[in-house]
Amino acid sequence: MVFEHIVVSSDGPVTTLTINRPERSNALNTQAIVELRQAVEATRYVPETRVLVITGAGDRSFIGGADIHELGQLDVFKGETFIRTLHESLRALREHPTPVIAAVNGYALGAGLELVMSCDIAIAAEHAQLGMPEVKVGLPSVIECALMPSIIGLMRTRELLLTGDNIDAHEAHRIGLVNQVVPAAELTAAVERMAERLMANGPRALFLQKELINRWLNLPMDEAIEAGIKSLGSAFATDEPQRAMEAFWARRRRT
Repeated sequence: MVFEHIVVSSDGPVTTLTINRPERSNALNTQAIVELRQAVEATRYVPETRVLVITGAGDRSFIGGADIHELGQLDVFKGETFIRTLHESLRALREHPTPVIAAVNGYALGAGLELVMSCDIAIAAEHAQLGMPEVKVGLPSVIECALMPSIIGLMRTRELLLTGDNIDAHEAHRIGLVNQVVPAAELTAAVERMAERLMANGPRALFLQKELINRWLNLPMDEAIEAGIKSLGSAFATDEPQRAMEAFWARRRRT
């Protein structure tokens, strides 16, 4: 499948989707949003894909937000349609069966930061800037911003969304928006190392764990625990646990 604004590349079990609009700071217009969802959903059916990576073209921007040229042409109906389409693409990322890594190689603003929060792991280059500047252009921050309080807490969420100010990568790491910060020249290697760590675990175990983490966001404690019990039981529907335990004991015997 070939896209205009998304570049799909694979290196063995790792598939990378690159937002390719560097002349617009990789800002997302409707076409890019739709293509992103199509690319994400296409990788669901590639059993060889163990990890999905999202990044932006160039070294200046990861995703500079929604395309303000298109936003300026929206009315009530078109505005709701645009943002719902974006939400559906971000939800496809959250519900992807494999771990998703955001390789944040520059500005991650608005929709870009929402995409970061929709990924399972985020690794940022030192020069990256993250923020939700919507209030500065007369709009509220919505859709996947609903994830932010559970990630960084309510008070920090209020500060970021009500001021619209950006924060640097180190501050984003300090408050929990990204997992690692590395020099820009080391970003690709850091993502590769993380992918290897993830792929050292069984694919079904990763799928069940990711699914469970997402469900925990919406369940009361007792229901979340019950969901976990069911998930653990379903893990034994294949021989993956047995094979993993045998490999564990084999490693122990060699040491």
